[in-house]
Amino acid sequence: MYSWETQTAGPTSDVQPKAKAYEETCVGSLRTLNTAQATYWGGDPQKGYARSLKQLGPRGEGMIEPVLASGKKAGYRFILIPGTADSNGAIRHYTISARPLKVLVEGQRSFFTDESGVIRSTRENRAAKASDPAIQ
Repeated sequence: MYSWETQTAGPTSDVQPKAKAYEETCVGSLRTLNTAQATYWGGDPQKGYARSLKQLGPRGEGMIEPVLASGKKAGYRFILIPGTADSNGAIRHYTISARPLKVLVEGQRSFFTDESGVIRSTRENRAAKASDPAIQ
Protein backbone atom coordinates (compact mmCIF):
# COMPACT_ATOMS: atom_id res chain seq x y z
CA MET A 1 0.00 0.00 0.00
CA TYR A 2 2.80 2.44 0.89
CA SER A 3 6.33 2.77 -0.43
CA TRP A 4 8.69 3.46 2.43
CA GLU A 5 11.89 3.77 0.44
CA THR A 6 13.91 6.81 1.38
CA GLN A 7 15.68 8.81 -1.27
CA THR A 8 19.00 10.28 -0.21
CA ALA A 9 19.25 13.97 -0.85
CA GLY A 10 22.57 15.09 -2.30
CA PRO A 11 24.08 18.55 -1.80
CA THR A 12 22.37 19.98 -4.90
CA SER A 13 19.13 18.10 -4.43
CA ASP A 14 15.80 19.89 -4.11
CA VAL A 15 14.22 16.89 -2.36
CA GLN A 16 14.33 18.37 1.15
CA PRO A 17 12.45 21.59 0.24
CA LYS A 18 9.93 19.46 -1.65
CA ALA A 19 9.39 17.24 1.42
CA LYS A 20 8.91 20.35 3.60
CA ALA A 21 6.40 21.80 1.12
CA TYR A 22 4.52 18.48 1.09
CA GLU A 23 4.40 18.50 4.91
CA GLU A 24 3.07 22.06 4.97
CA THR A 25 0.40 21.22 2.40
CA CYS A 26 -0.53 18.11 4.39
CA VAL A 27 -1.03 20.13 7.59
CA GLY A 28 -3.25 22.57 5.69
CA SER A 29 -5.26 19.66 4.30
CA LEU A 30 -5.72 18.20 7.79
CA ARG A 31 -7.01 21.56 9.01
CA THR A 32 -9.41 21.63 6.06
CA LEU A 33 -10.63 18.13 6.90
CA ASN A 34 -11.21 18.99 10.57
CA THR A 35 -13.17 22.09 9.53
CA ALA A 36 -15.20 20.07 7.03
CA GLN A 37 -16.00 17.47 9.69
CA ALA A 38 -17.14 20.15 12.15
CA THR A 39 -19.26 21.78 9.46
CA TYR A 40 -20.71 18.42 8.39
CA TRP A 41 -21.78 17.67 11.94
CA GLY A 42 -23.11 21.21 12.39
CA GLY A 43 -23.80 20.58 16.07
CA ASP A 44 -26.61 18.16 15.21
CA PRO A 45 -26.23 15.24 17.65
CA GLN A 46 -28.31 13.03 15.35
CA LYS A 47 -25.97 13.52 12.37
CA GLY A 48 -22.45 13.06 13.76
CA TYR A 49 -19.30 13.14 11.62
CA ALA A 50 -18.82 11.95 8.04
CA ARG A 51 -17.77 8.35 7.58
CA SER A 52 -15.45 8.91 4.61
CA LEU A 53 -13.52 11.52 2.69
CA LYS A 54 -15.79 10.95 -0.30
CA GLN A 55 -18.78 11.90 1.84
CA LEU A 56 -17.13 15.31 2.36
CA GLY A 57 -16.13 15.67 -1.31
CA PRO A 58 -17.91 16.94 -4.44
CA ARG A 59 -20.03 13.79 -4.81
CA GLY A 60 -21.11 14.13 -1.19
CA GLU A 61 -21.46 17.39 0.69
CA GLY A 62 -19.05 19.36 -1.54
CA MET A 63 -16.95 20.61 1.37
CA ILE A 64 -13.53 19.50 0.13
CA GLU A 65 -11.83 19.44 -3.25
CA PRO A 66 -11.88 16.26 -5.38
CA VAL A 67 -8.16 15.54 -5.00
CA LEU A 68 -8.41 15.56 -1.19
CA ALA A 69 -11.60 13.48 -1.30
CA SER A 70 -9.61 10.88 -3.30
CA GLY A 71 -7.34 10.40 -0.28
CA LYS A 72 -4.11 11.44 -2.04
CA LYS A 73 -2.75 14.95 -2.18
CA ALA A 74 0.74 16.51 -2.40
CA GLY A 75 2.65 13.31 -1.75
CA TYR A 76 0.49 12.12 1.16
CA ARG A 77 -2.22 9.52 1.61
CA PHE A 78 -5.08 10.54 3.90
CA ILE A 79 -7.16 7.91 5.69
CA LEU A 80 -10.30 8.83 7.63
CA ILE A 81 -11.39 6.19 10.13
CA PRO A 82 -14.84 6.77 11.64
CA GLY A 83 -15.49 5.65 15.19
CA THR A 84 -18.22 3.20 16.01
CA ALA A 85 -21.72 4.55 15.41
CA ASP A 86 -23.80 5.26 18.49
CA SER A 87 -27.28 3.82 19.06
CA ASN A 88 -28.72 6.46 16.66
CA GLY A 89 -26.20 5.61 13.95
CA ALA A 90 -24.21 8.84 14.41
CA ILE A 91 -20.42 8.90 14.35
CA ARG A 92 -19.10 10.72 17.43
CA HIS A 93 -15.36 10.17 16.91
CA TYR A 94 -13.01 10.02 13.93
CA THR A 95 -9.31 9.87 13.25
CA ILE A 96 -7.41 10.93 10.17
CA SER A 97 -3.90 9.74 9.43
CA ALA A 98 -1.63 11.12 6.74
CA ARG A 99 1.52 9.34 5.64
CA PRO A 100 3.91 10.09 2.82
CA LEU A 101 3.22 8.07 -0.33
CA LYS A 102 6.99 7.89 -0.71
CA VAL A 103 9.41 9.10 1.94
CA LEU A 104 11.60 11.72 0.27
CA VAL A 105 13.98 12.41 3.17
CA GLU A 106 14.78 10.61 6.40
CA GLY A 107 12.56 11.96 9.14
CA GLN A 108 9.76 13.12 6.85
CA ARG A 109 6.74 13.41 9.11
CA SER A 110 3.52 11.43 9.32
CA PHE A 111 0.48 13.14 10.84
CA PHE A 112 -2.61 12.35 12.92
CA THR A 113 -5.69 14.32 13.89
CA ASP A 114 -9.14 13.69 15.30
CA GLU A 115 -12.25 15.63 16.30
CA SER A 116 -10.23 17.59 18.87
CA GLY A 117 -8.64 19.44 15.95
CA VAL A 118 -5.14 18.90 17.36
CA ILE A 119 -2.66 17.79 14.70
CA ARG A 120 0.12 15.47 15.88
CA SER A 121 3.20 14.18 14.11
CA THR A 122 6.08 11.76 14.22
CA ARG A 123 9.35 11.53 12.33
CA GLU A 124 9.49 7.77 12.96
CA ASN A 125 8.72 5.47 10.04
CA ARG A 126 5.18 4.69 11.24
CA ALA A 127 1.72 6.21 11.35
CA ALA A 128 1.34 9.07 13.82
CA LYS A 129 -1.02 8.49 16.73
CA ALA A 130 -2.89 10.35 19.47
CA SER A 131 0.03 10.05 21.89
CA ASP A 132 2.51 11.79 19.56
CA PRO A 133 3.38 15.46 20.18
CA ALA A 134 1.18 18.18 18.76
CA ILE A 135 2.71 20.25 15.97
CA GLN A 136 3.83 23.77 16.81
